[in-house]
Amino acid sequence: MIRRNSILFLIGASLVACSSHLVVLPSSGKTAILEKNREQTVIKEAIQPYKDSVEKVMSTVVAIAPIDFESGRPNSLLGNWTADALFANQTRTVRMSEPVFCLLSIGGLRSSIGKGNVTRGDIFRLMPFDNQVVWIRMPIASLTKIENYLNQSGGEPISNAQLIQGKLVLNGIQENTTHFWVITSDYLANGGDRMDFFLDAIDRQQKPQLLRDIFMSECQLQGELIASPEKRIQLK
Repeated sequence: MIRRNSILFLIGASLVACSSHLVVLPSSGKTAILEKNREQTVIKEAIQPYKDSVEKVMSTVVAIAPIDFESGRPNSLLGNWTADALFANQTRTVRMSEPVFCLLSIGGLRSSIGKGNVTRGDIFRLMPFDNQVVWIRMPIASLTKIENYLNQSGGEPISNAQLIQGKLVLNGIQENTTHFWVITSDYLANGGDRMDFFLDAIDRQQKPQLLRDIFMSECQLQGELIASPEKRIQLK
């Protein structure tokens, strides 16, 4: 079976080919134009089944949104939903002995989710990149760096944690806690969006799942997207 990315690439490349200019050589006249038109017709006929197949898949409804889910700072429904979806997916069958929370980036959410039917295409537009999930274990001293980042950026999507008056509080944290885990994307874990604090990592576990696939799975599991208006980011 042809992978979805391969189909999309084939369609894109073929459509580029279809947009080529007609070239009429002085010696060929109408014959050259007819040959060029014939080529374009053959190409269109060849890619049409793939194009139809992709459009059918992308239009498949995976959930219902009761209201508009839009992104923004310091808090947003879309930010809360994506962070919660990732956190729930990754911790549903895991027992942790140390605090764990989810941190994403508003900049990584490329589209909103409108009220009504949510399709596969909507999730692809939301997360068009093939970012994978990463678990990062960090020393408790790095918590201050994350606090500073969130205050300076104006807020990012988080789950299982709150920034209260500029101080990051993790669920499950104790006085004797020495380390914590962050669930994020490989792009951010590598320092993307200037999240340099991840360089403090003392352990890193790369997961095989794509964030996009996780969002798709959580959509299907929820049926109706869970809207959380919680104000998790309270800046200094």
